[in-house]
Amino acid sequence: MKKITSLFFVIILTLSLAACAAPSASPAEAPTETPQNSQEPQPEREERVLRMDGDNLGYPSIYTSSPKGRGYLLVSFTFDTLVWKDDSGTVPLLANEWKVSDDNKTYTFYLNKDARFTDGQPVTAEDVKFSFEYIKEHPYQWVSVAPVEKISALDEYTVEIVLKDIFVPFLTDVAGNVPIMPKHIWENVTEPEKFNTAEAVIGSGPLVLESYNKETGVYIYNANKDYFLGNIQIDKLIMSPIENTKEALVADEIDMASNIKYGEAMKLKEENTKYAVIEGPGLWVGRMYFNFGVEELNIKEVRQAMYTAINRDELVKKALKSAAEPGNPGHIHPTSEWYSPVKEYTFDTEAAKALLASVGIADTNGDSVVEYNGKELIYEFIVPEDQVPLAELVTKYLGDIGIKLDVKAMDQNSVASLIKEGKFTLAFNGHGSFGGDPVLLKGFVSEKTDASTPQVTTQGGQNWYNAEFNKIFNEQLVELNKDKRYELVEDLQGIIAEELPTLTLFYKKSCSAYNPEVFDGWFYTQDGVSLAVPTIHNKLVFIRGQWNK
Repeated sequence: MKKITSLFFVIILTLSLAACAAPSASPAEAPTETPQNSQEPQPEREERVLRMDGDNLGYPSIYTSSPKGRGYLLVSFTFDTLVWKDDSGTVPLLANEWKVSDDNKTYTFYLNKDARFTDGQPVTAEDVKFSFEYIKEHPYQWVSVAPVEKISALDEYTVEIVLKDIFVPFLTDVAGNVPIMPKHIWENVTEPEKFNTAEAVIGSGPLVLESYNKETGVYIYNANKDYFLGNIQIDKLIMSPIENTKEALVADEIDMASNIKYGEAMKLKEENTKYAVIEGPGLWVGRMYFNFGVEELNIKEVRQAMYTAINRDELVKKALKSAAEPGNPGHIHPTSEWYSPVKEYTFDTEAAKALLASVGIADTNGDSVVEYNGKELIYEFIVPEDQVPLAELVTKYLGDIGIKLDVKAMDQNSVASLIKEGKFTLAFNGHGSFGGDPVLLKGFVSEKTDASTPQVTTQGGQNWYNAEFNKIFNEQLVELNKDKRYELVEDLQGIIAEELPTLTLFYKKSCSAYNPEVFDGWFYTQDGVSLAVPTIHNKLVFIRGQWNK
């Protein structure tokens, strides 16, 4: 509690300093202050300050913020896109409306003429054209513009985007994710990953960055008083890393706890009717990765044996404290509209041993470790530090069939880097952005594709290869008939369930707790914000929500 209280005083001190002076910043480091709209809050009421937990995700400009989903969402507070998503589907944002050509390759967007960047300049078709072309020249990990053949500004407020081929998820995964940058600022930026001055956060979104403290991770945003979609329901948003979000919420130090543990949220719901708890989709997946550069890991029966040996129900109950749902062999979450029933793997230690024996893997020297071509199946198993209980259970399950694991725990970023670089044998990691369009299955494609999905979902190591999977994946990207596309995605899930290029162990449950007496109207986005980010941080809530304090 001392840590929470001390952080609270840091926030108050930060606000006090911000009111007194604007410290200077060199171009090489992120500024403490960002110029604001000059308009003051209405004098007839108190300032509406919404406080919530968060993470230290770097300076919140496009190329300097963390590549994690929440990093992208910080950027979305200040940078708008052509379209967006709410709790029911795709909705207009910078584009009032759009039309699609008969061949489904040309999209024409008509911009809202009232949209302005926070330096007062209008958002025009040239800014949209520039943003797409800039991201093509300077790849942005959160969205790929590879499907785009050509983009043209037909007039000041009309944009035409021609695709190379039909790309079914274009609206949600491309138009809904390219942040529109002011051309007059970014056209001279040659190293965007170093661009962290005050100008780097000038966008057209509902919030304006006031300050970011890179030591404490505290973000302070002000309302964009001239936002083209309507009045913002808060005056200021403060986001700060907090160790125990439940305690902070109950102590009235924050109004929204988005990082609250599932069990704590359920307990709070039972014990205190003052707080509301909202549950969202399980768009966060925990899975085991294989490096297919290891000979025996290319044998599907070995992977099938591992999955059969793991008691997923017990794993969720003991290691995750029932804050997750058991994984599905076909990878896609069972609540998704794209889910299809697939081959199941019921927990059965003896059946798992039989699968190993069927490909000549057995314990020939009686030391309780099986061998393949004279090599003992002993593997290093890297996991994030907070997943040691899970790793211990998996070690026991696989030990029961003669596969020995040596667990190595490290910070989550290191695990992700090692997986991406292929410097591992077996690994466990989890990630969000797991939902929405079936384009999420791109992670299993072993050839170049224009499909876009965050890098965190890639396989890592030497890839699993399946020509049939590659073929069907590319077919479903251009299939406009939803029923036919469903059948193709069903086939993809069947291949995953049979081949098991990854072991989908669980889907983490999402929940947040908040005080509705301060602010209400929170919602979870259909299929997750942006590319399926499973959080409560949809910027539309700052327009549609209700201030009740």
